[in-house]
Amino acid sequence: MNDAPAVRSDITSRKPRGFSLVELLVVVGIIGTLLALVLPAVQRVREAARRTHCGSNLSSMGVALAAYESARREFPPGSDAATGRNHAWSSFILPFLDAETVARRVDYAQPWNADGGNSEIADTILPTYVCPSGIRMFPGKQDYGGVLGVGISLDPARPLPPGWDSAGVLRATAAERPRPVRAAMITDGLTHTLTVSEGVDRGFAEMDGESRIGNSRWACGTNCFLLSSRVLNTPDVDGFRSHHLGGVHGLFADGRVAFMGDDTPPELLTAACTKDGGEPAGNIP
Repeated sequence: MNDAPAVRSDITSRKPRGFSLVELLVVVGIIGTLLALVLPAVQRVREAARRTHCGSNLSSMGVALAAYESARREFPPGSDAATGRNHAWSSFILPFLDAETVARRVDYAQPWNADGGNSEIADTILPTYVCPSGIRMFPGKQDYGGVLGVGISLDPARPLPPGWDSAGVLRATAAERPRPVRAAMITDGLTHTLTVSEGVDRGFAEMDGESRIGNSRWACGTNCFLLSSRVLNTPDVDGFRSHHLGGVHGLFADGRVAFMGDDTPPELLTAACTKDGGEPAGNIP
């Protein structure tokens, strides 16, 4: 007689139970909610890193401009327009920007886009001149422009003061203004006067494309702009543009970099774009 306990057939034949459709939908919903919470945070972290990188780019330019001024006793011209060669400030500071190899290849005695050398060199992408938040890319891209001066009047009833359109530090040299700016000429104070600002992905096709001309290329002397709007980040305005939320980076003549908020008063902006306007001192944070 076999006294072994009988094995219940309902246990041996039972199959593992799977997820029901309702349970699966609950899990998917939870995952979706978590992603919705996490992704914006990840994007904010990434943009914060890009914004920091952009500020670092401008800091490097500030060091290079200061070194140029120390060596030459003057800032570089925004462009050497008077010579007809039209090289840019961003080309002249290359030896002080850890870009000596590129600088040695540029023939400054020839136009910036002269065939047979300069035109090919001008296509070089220099990482310091490219904002990481930019969207477009093309040969020789430059996301930072020299500040020429002011192109608007804050009082519609009064015309723009004479000379304000060339009152910036990185003005274009011309017959009537043959010399670049010296530090002693910045009577409004180095800490109050802009030299360079962001001009990311500038909004005009004839300027932004792969054309050999255009102010969005580091080698071209037209890589400068005026303050031509009372508000930063104005659509379809050439300069003072960024893809950073809430403002635009600016480099001042003393080398400091400030994030200028979109709500910066226009009086402060115009004052910062002139080196000797005599405006009341006001600091952009």
